[in-house]
Amino acid sequence: MKAWRIYGPLDMRLEETETPVPKENEALIKVTHRGVCGTDIELYDGRMPYIRQGLTKLPIVPGHEWSGVVVEVGKSVTSFKPGDRVVADISLGCGKCRFCLRGMYHICENRMEIGVIGHNGAFAELIVVPEKHIYHIPEGVPLKQAAFTEPAATCLNAIRRTGIEMGDRVVVFGDGVIGFFAAEIALIDGASWVILVARKSEHKKIAESLGLILLNNKETDIYKEIPKIFGGHLADVTVEATGNPEVLNDAIYLARPGGRISALSITGAERISVDIDYLVTRDQIMVGSLASPNSFQQTLDLMAAGRIQTDALLSREFPFDEALEAFEYVRLRKGPRIKVQVTGP
Repeated sequence: MKAWRIYGPLDMRLEETETPVPKENEALIKVTHRGVCGTDIELYDGRMPYIRQGLTKLPIVPGHEWSGVVVEVGKSVTSFKPGDRVVADISLGCGKCRFCLRGMYHICENRMEIGVIGHNGAFAELIVVPEKHIYHIPEGVPLKQAAFTEPAATCLNAIRRTGIEMGDRVVVFGDGVIGFFAAEIALIDGASWVILVARKSEHKKIAESLGLILLNNKETDIYKEIPKIFGGHLADVTVEATGNPEVLNDAIYLARPGGRISALSITGAERISVDIDYLVTRDQIMVGSLASPNSFQQTLDLMAAGRIQTDALLSREFPFDEALEAFEYVRLRKGPRIKVQVTGP
């Protein structure tokens, strides 16, 4: 089969590789749609912290946001059959360690992450995944939309961990796909107002169509405008979804005393400067969040119910053989890129 493999910084090659054979508890799946994630770009350009930490070993096939169709199942698989439309967790747990036994398989002591740590990803024609990590795509949810499940589930996990109370005022920093999904889910969970802070105004109409307020922090003093919109109040919850280490302090300063801060993005920096005294003296809570454990089924159900919207977030599609061009398009910011997908072959 064909697969794209990353060998080092800016070195990704399309190669003929062996077709994986599913073990008795696995399914072999033909991938139809793949999202290009910021993590994929960090793997591609070498900034990914997991490489520095020795967790990611190269070469690797990237890709953890995807959807596809089952083509073969192992002899012990009972919940899936050829022809089923599916998605799968990014995090694969051993099922035996103390974290897995608590349902925290995303921090399994022996964890693998599809397309990131120890398991080849979806920028290939076929992928194998253990049955326990696979989910049926509900009727009415197209494969194109289902490929958004992983980033949406990551945001659902983060927002639920941080906690949204009915009527909360929320500020989300970042207008990429993570920022948009975090904002959408905050509204679903009961936020009264959600402000999306961005560096440009290009996504203003999309934000408004989803019930969000977009502020361009290059044109607006957000320290004045946000309290004005919130009736003189700071945010109950802020979400950092830019990956810019300088923004985390904005998330702290714009949260009210006793407020909650979601640290949702990976910056790629070895260290960042955070005003921890400000956080402590205002009794704030900062919540780090990794991946999307136990969140896929809820996310798919919300998609099927029409609550999570994705159509406006798909900026461009590339065919499978042009995946390298897709990575460069995102890396070099060549055009609209809330989400870029690679389809086929």
